[in-house]
Amino acid sequence: MTMTAIERRWLSVVLPSFLDPTAGGFGLDPGEVDFERGALTMYDASSLLGRVGMRASLLFVMLSPLFILGRLASFASLGSTERSALLARICSHRHFALRGMGILLKLAASMAMFRVPSVRNRTNHDRRPMAAPARRRVTLPLRLIPAIGAA
Repeated sequence: MTMTAIERRWLSVVLPSFLDPTAGGFGLDPGEVDFERGALTMYDASSLLGRVGMRASLLFVMLSPLFILGRLASFASLGSTERSALLARICSHRHFALRGMGILLKLAASMAMFRVPSVRNRTNHDRRPMAAPARRRVTLPLRLIPAIGAA
C-alpha cells in the first residue's frame, strides 16, 4: 500500500524544508532532488511498523505548529526559514518519540538527496580515499622462553 496523494504532497513540503535556503552552504537547484520519489522508495522498502512510523511522523510534522508553537497553522503555511527552525526544534526535542519522528523524516530527506549523482559529487561522497603507502613489513625476533619445570 502506498501513500495517499495528500501524504505525497506533504512529503514534497516537509522534506525540502530540512535545508534552510537562507543559511547558505549546501544549496540545491530547484527540482534537482525528487524528495517525494526518494521517500516513497524508502517507504515501500520499509516494514509495516516503519510505514506506520513514517506516516505518523508526517502527520505530526504537518500539525507541529499547533503542538510545538501553539499556533493554529499548518506546516505548509509557514515560511521556509520558520519551517527549517521548527524541524530543527523537533529533531532536538526532549521527548524521544518526537525527536525520533523528526530524525526519521530527516533520514528520508538525506536518502532522497543522495540518490542524485550531482549531489553526491558536490559532497565528494563517491570519491575513494587515496590508499596509504605500503609500509615495509618488519619482522620481529622471536625469543623462546623456557617453560617452568622443563629441563
